[in-house]
Amino acid sequence: MTYPPGYVEQQIEILRALCQAADSYAEIAGIIATSADEATALAALQERLGTVEIGARAVLEMQFRRLLPDQRERLRSQLEELSTQAQG
Repeated sequence: MTYPPGYVEQQIEILRALCQAADSYAEIAGIIATSADEATALAALQERLGTVEIGARAVLEMQFRRLLPDQRERLRSQLEELSTQAQG
């Protein structure tokens, strides 16, 4: 499958951030809950997760159902698949 330039890398960044957030959801929820505003939350998430704005924004907009074990596994599978495509 052919994707537009930069698409796969962007999706990998988003999936990495979502996986990290799901693995440390209590800490991430605390960061969001104690941030004064959206910009502060985004900056704190970028720093904590080592991601760029698009990854932090995906986490901020993430639905709680993503924390379910089957959804977390789905995220990891998608990340692995895209990472494999990007390498080959």
